[in-house]
Amino acid sequence: MQARPNILLFLTDDHGAWATGCYGNSEVQSPVLDRLAGEGARFANAFTPSPVCSPARACLLTGRTPSQVGIHDWLEEAQPEIGDRDWLEGETTLAELLAGAGYRCGLSGKWHLGRSHLTPRGYDWHFGLPRWQGGHSGEYTYVLNDRPVTLTGNKTGIITDYALRFLAETPPDRPFFLQIGPIATHSPYADQEPDLVARYAGATFADIPPYRPHPWHRNEGFPQGDDFTDEDLLRRYRHYYAAVTDIDRNVGRVLDHLRDARRLDDTLVIYTADHGLTLGHHGFWGKGNSTRPLNMHETSLRVPLLIRWPAEVAPGRTVEHCVDHYDTFATIREWGGVAPRPDDAERRYPGRGYRALARGEPVTDWREARFGEYGDLRMIRTPGWKLVARHPAGPDDLFDLRRDPGETVNLAGRPEYAAIEAALRAELARFYAAHDDPAKSGLRVKGLPRHNRVEAWRDGRREARGLQVY
Repeated sequence: MQARPNILLFLTDDHGAWATGCYGNSEVQSPVLDRLAGEGARFANAFTPSPVCSPARACLLTGRTPSQVGIHDWLEEAQPEIGDRDWLEGETTLAELLAGAGYRCGLSGKWHLGRSHLTPRGYDWHFGLPRWQGGHSGEYTYVLNDRPVTLTGNKTGIITDYALRFLAETPPDRPFFLQIGPIATHSPYADQEPDLVARYAGATFADIPPYRPHPWHRNEGFPQGDDFTDEDLLRRYRHYYAAVTDIDRNVGRVLDHLRDARRLDDTLVIYTADHGLTLGHHGFWGKGNSTRPLNMHETSLRVPLLIRWPAEVAPGRTVEHCVDHYDTFATIREWGGVAPRPDDAERRYPGRGYRALARGEPVTDWREARFGEYGDLRMIRTPGWKLVARHPAGPDDLFDLRRDPGETVNLAGRPEYAAIEAALRAELARFYAAHDDPAKSGLRVKGLPRHNRVEAWRDGRREARGLQVY
């Protein structure tokens, strides 16, 4: 077995941890992911640092915070002034680091960090979704190594077809890094494979709480008011669960290919998502931008994180420690044998590799606090408490996660919790004192709609798009 593994990273779009069998869902069919958890490690408390696509992906692929990188919302790449820009300019990406360490690097699927119509820096090979990712099936013009390719069919299957093509073209004596980005679990909650939707015709969806609209909701792909029926709910539930199953069986296709090629056990397999997703949980549909003010609720933040590599990860391990995308960046870098670089200290990476946790070794000094941001919103989450600070003037949230895991009672501003709130604010300030670039900081944002330079905020229902600090 080779000393350094091949690295296979599934970075799925909008797949909440709750919507997976191995995370406790009683009805969703995810046998491949469940088996992946059984053959390796399942991280029970994995989080995204930002509950929206582009900044979350930047966190994992650069190892740095949105306030260091300068991406604070999803990028509407269909607009040329957004889509033609390399939003990671000046950053060193995971692919660049691994390429420098001798890996052949490929990307099949979603990028969403600018210039998606071109091969991103560091990748030798690219099959992608240019400009706008569109729906889940039908005709679509992809890009293969900078050239358009028009294909018809299911996007998850097509993205997987080309991922397999990359693997087939990679010499067996060269380690590879392959990033696969399915989008099936992103809205619209429709157009999934009919045979998979039919599997959920009789499902009760008991793992989803009853939908009661939150007063702040700005739903993604669902009516804003009361203009919906029970069948509307069921239809969207069925298609979302079908999307999970679609991704699951395509993950299986890739693993089967590696197994048949006798490369699976030489490959570090990581399955995760950019951020979580709610289907009416907490009273809204979507993620961090599905409320106004923006939110940091648990279902927006929690992501699946499954790791398989028999050389170091024993089967059936559950890791309870809290981890996030910054840590995944550090872990892949370590397992990939990326040597320390002269600019590492300057970049002030916030993550810590969890290799020891995955191997089952005792780690007594692990920091359980997680930190997040979305524009001028910042968050600290500990195993017991969550503080969401909306700058500059609130409203802020303080939740007792042990007594109120559903985050239903806001304790911010109550005198009896003043000491807890002050301690959390101080720790939050210490983190960002070390991991904030004043020129790119989210605190320069004066409310996301106001700093949008691409599309004016014309009314309270319009989504702000392509947001940035500059």
